[in-house]
Amino acid sequence: MIVRMKEILLFTSSRYVDETILQLGQLGVVDIKEVNASGNGTIERRLEAVQRSEKAIATLKDYSKKKNSRDYGSKYSSKDPKQLVERVLHTEEIRQKCKDRLDDLKQQQKWYETWGEKVNVKDIAYLEDKEIYLRLYLLEKSSVKALDKKNTIVQFSEQNGKIPVVLIAQNEFEKLNHKEVSLPQLPFEDVIHQTERKKRQLAEIEHYLNDQAKNVKWLEDYQLLLQDRLGIQQALEGMGNIEGKIQYLKGYIPNGFIDDFVAAAKVNGWGYHISDPEKPEEVPVYIKNPKWISIINPVMKFIDIVPGYKEVDVSIYFLVAFALFFAMLVGDAGYGFIFLATTFFLRKKMTSQMQFLMYFLSIATMVWGILSGTYFGAEQIAALPFLKNLVIPQIASFGVDNISFMMHLSFLIGAIHLTVAHGIRVVQFINSIRALSEVGWIALVWGLFLLTEQLVLGKSMPEWGIWLFIGGAALVALFSVESKSFFRSMGISLANLPLSLISGFSDIVSYVRLFAVGMATAAVAASFNAMILPNGISGMGFINLIMAAIALLLGHGLNIALALMAVMVHGIRLNMLEFAGHLGVQFSGEAYKPFKLVSPQNGQNNNVETSISTG
Repeated sequence: MIVRMKEILLFTSSRYVDETILQLGQLGVVDIKEVNASGNGTIERRLEAVQRSEKAIATLKDYSKKKNSRDYGSKYSSKDPKQLVERVLHTEEIRQKCKDRLDDLKQQQKWYETWGEKVNVKDIAYLEDKEIYLRLYLLEKSSVKALDKKNTIVQFSEQNGKIPVVLIAQNEFEKLNHKEVSLPQLPFEDVIHQTERKKRQLAEIEHYLNDQAKNVKWLEDYQLLLQDRLGIQQALEGMGNIEGKIQYLKGYIPNGFIDDFVAAAKVNGWGYHISDPEKPEEVPVYIKNPKWISIINPVMKFIDIVPGYKEVDVSIYFLVAFALFFAMLVGDAGYGFIFLATTFFLRKKMTSQMQFLMYFLSIATMVWGILSGTYFGAEQIAALPFLKNLVIPQIASFGVDNISFMMHLSFLIGAIHLTVAHGIRVVQFINSIRALSEVGWIALVWGLFLLTEQLVLGKSMPEWGIWLFIGGAALVALFSVESKSFFRSMGISLANLPLSLISGFSDIVSYVRLFAVGMATAAVAASFNAMILPNGISGMGFINLIMAAIALLLGHGLNIALALMAVMVHGIRLNMLEFAGHLGVQFSGEAYKPFKLVSPQNGQNNNVETSISTG
């Protein structure tokens, strides 16, 4: 649920402003908003320091993961983390330049392997001074045969499918109609010498970075301090000023933390004013749900959406619907077991929310796969006696003609999903006449469902179905717009109704993707099985079994990847567009981000000056 927020104004003496910001950061409950725009460049410098520390940490983490990374001692140790950050970044720049230079030298060495190690580029330059021009080419056999006999051509032995050709010309403009090979910059001996020197230099760089990989934790603590300093500076520069004596800031705080803030204000002698927000569109959104609902958070963070402060938290609805859509779109118990096993083995690398979300989605997929008789697209597995008894024929993937029922089920899920959206809005507007318009929309949704069934599946609409449209349209026309002018509001509603009905019809039809994509996943899996094992495994030799297993692994791996892509495209879309559209959620909110100091170096008052003043 979206937690209600309060708007606060905090006043403090300019003399104690540093202490106030530090205490506020340690309290960590106020989302501070800028009162005055800053512009002295300090924030930019501190932001750059944070970004540079992130790059240095990322560089060292890459080395800490390498198998050859080990403790080389403290030969390159530094007492200053800032100095270490700069040294690591500078070393990384040198390493990249060294690698680029080695690549260039490798190309030059390759040239000498083709044209001869004893070739001296100075001799070619000398000949050019004497107006004898050598043009070098690497040509296909067919191109060599087509060369003009008038040209003076020297041809060498074929190398790697290409024939080295030298054009000897007395005119600097005489060239072949092919790409010319560039000359190396250095003699062969210099290329070898520089290559060895660069390799030694690169080895020393790798040695240094491997050695400093043990300092990652130290730099991460330093980065926390830099982030705190950045936050402190942003808070300071964004404060308002009253005659140089009083400074103040504006922020938002959840209702549950009001008592903590008031207690801190009394201890520190702050002045404050707490009120309800005047502009809801500016209020940050703090969503707090039970742990079992919060497992959907990784998906919400992935698509980076936050409902507005006055909108509805869709977490629980998103979780239930997303699990169902995931199960139907993947639809294979074997794939679900793979997800479950993968999650179990990688659980230590996942957050708890991501871990339990994957368990939930995996089990949902396995249940749907068992009920539909789908195990890696193999009909033979579903035909086993015990598993066969668990299959529901109406949703089975093999052996029955249930296309009409599956389309009906998809439309029914769509109608229920959209009904839930409008039902929530009924509760939202329960004290307003607009609640009646949402009741009207529920009637229209079911009327559109019946119309969809008639147009797509050929089912006759019941006689009472027309009254869903008449009654629903009347409620929408009369009560969807609140206005002093009754006829004006009704006219606006009637004008919008045709397009809304068309949109609602297409929304219900779009749920058929649940059936279509799920069926495609099963069909592709079955096709891979048929192509790789057309006659089963009987009579196959050991090598053939190994090759078939590899082919099946690649084929089903591709199918799993396509199924997961379908989940991201279709499963999320049905929640984000169809459901959220009918619910009226535009995801226009900004997440609640309280100003909080997290570095242990900011934990004591005597560090105020260091935290704020040190760059």
